[in-house]
Amino acid sequence: MTLVDEQTGAESVRWRLDELYQSPQDPQLEADLAAGVAFAIDFEARYKGRLAELDPDQFVAMMEALGEHYRQTARPAIYAHLLHTQDTQDHAAGWLIARIREVGAERDRHLVFFPLEAAALPDDKVAEFYRNPAGARYQHAIEQERIYRPHQLTEIEERLLTELSPTSTGAWTRLFEELCAAIGVELEGQHLPLSSALARIRDPDRRVRETASRAITLGLGADLRTRTYIFNVLLQQKSISDRLRGYPSWISSRNLANETSDAAVQALVDAVTSRYDIVARYYRAKARLLGLDRLFEWDRYAPIDSHSRRLTWAEAQDLVQGSYSRFSPRAGEIIQRFFAESWIDAPISPNKEGGAYCAFATPDLHPFVMLNFNGELNDALTLAHELGHGLHDVLAAGANHIFDYHPPLTLAETASVFGETLTFDRIMAEESDPRVRLSMLCHQVEGSFATVFRQVAMNRFEDAVHQARRTQGELSADQIGDLWQSRVQAMFGDSLELTSEHRVWWSYVEHFVHTPGYVYAYAYGNLLALSLYRRHLEGDTGFTDAYFDFLASGGSMAPELAVKKVGMDIADPRFWDQGLDIIDSMVSEVERLAEP
Repeated sequence: MTLVDEQTGAESVRWRLDELYQSPQDPQLEADLAAGVAFAIDFEARYKGRLAELDPDQFVAMMEALGEHYRQTARPAIYAHLLHTQDTQDHAAGWLIARIREVGAERDRHLVFFPLEAAALPDDKVAEFYRNPAGARYQHAIEQERIYRPHQLTEIEERLLTELSPTSTGAWTRLFEELCAAIGVELEGQHLPLSSALARIRDPDRRVRETASRAITLGLGADLRTRTYIFNVLLQQKSISDRLRGYPSWISSRNLANETSDAAVQALVDAVTSRYDIVARYYRAKARLLGLDRLFEWDRYAPIDSHSRRLTWAEAQDLVQGSYSRFSPRAGEIIQRFFAESWIDAPISPNKEGGAYCAFATPDLHPFVMLNFNGELNDALTLAHELGHGLHDVLAAGANHIFDYHPPLTLAETASVFGETLTFDRIMAEESDPRVRLSMLCHQVEGSFATVFRQVAMNRFEDAVHQARRTQGELSADQIGDLWQSRVQAMFGDSLELTSEHRVWWSYVEHFVHTPGYVYAYAYGNLLALSLYRRHLEGDTGFTDAYFDFLASGGSMAPELAVKKVGMDIADPRFWDQGLDIIDSMVSEVERLAEP
């Protein structure tokens, strides 16, 4: 199997998972799973029915013990996830994921009472807990449980759903992800993984792009019926869950987890969709730059000319690490550890999961960055993006206990986009060829489109498909394709035409399956990051320290409060327009350069 066109130096950049466990058969792994179950049984015996009777010191002891439990049980789960990422077809990795989910369900059924009793705690009781300085550390965590009170079921019902979870949503999601990872694309005599084929739609040669696009469509069609069925099942499962829990809309549970309101998210969506003209203006200018009368989906990411460059892994490391160091020596030192200590898994390999991510589990365990490095300049920007997540994680880990460690999804993309922009600006500052600079400007605009406009368009698709599944029943691949096509085409207007082949391209977007409603967080984080970056460029005194303080807050406070640390007010109706105006100004520059 040919995976990449040439060696990049990333082939040996792999995680060292033996720092977690030696293998799926490691006796310590099974011992840790057993210890987790034993703790849950004991915790239930100690505290069930007694939360409202605890004194402040007992409350603190309980929370500390529970936090330690979550820390220990996260280790097997992250190991299984990373192992499965490296080879989604490895039976041992798949077996371990199933084993951990089954043990997790057994363990969690003994802990079902905790969020129910925590949510039911009376105001005067939690106030008593919080008056204790040690107890006040857990205020945000407990208040997050209490906001779910209107949506909780009885303990018997919650316990039943927990026990069934390994064979329900989790199982279907795993199957969908494995099918996506196995998608192969036949292209010019080569059998490529989807990630390699997708890289071809950025090729300077239009024939290569179109050929790759059509081959990808054929590859996506192979298991389309199965992936469509899985998607239908998960859509219906969410519909049932939302109905039983009394959520007013399909996205309400996601917004609650993100500590934001349906109205606030809708304001973001409305702000972005009302500025779709920015996208249309850009692609009209791009058509002029490419000398084309009509653009199609295979032209979306076409480089303006052939004056782009490939990178080795060493060059990408120097570019990205240097960009962070220029911003802050402290940031550079943190980023350097990812390269030095094998916290990155970089190569494209058979059956490896596609895309890129940064995984983190507990404050005492370092993050793990995954990407599929193909030697393109875009891969370096992806690396910078994921390392931004890593920086966020390391800073949050140093300041928070496990309950307040993870930032909400609405803030999770801020550091990644900020870091990507740092790297982009370094490229622009060091590049003297005006043709390459124009090409890079277009690349950055398209990157902003991908994380703002495209994600909101995908949010509109999710909204439509969830509503359709709830009102029309099981949806065919054609019905889903129609919804996908209309919502994505809306952002381009008449500036670019999505052909009928594009109608199946929804079927490899795993976010729709494993985290419904997630995608708008990209737009949220991108627009916030652009506004923060503007502050950085303006030389705002004390910005760097305030920025690190903001990242270090992790998930310890609501996004609106966290953002105030850097002097931003997301409650201001004009807030989203500030970020959109920055993108607008970049498009205006492209339009100027595209003039005859």
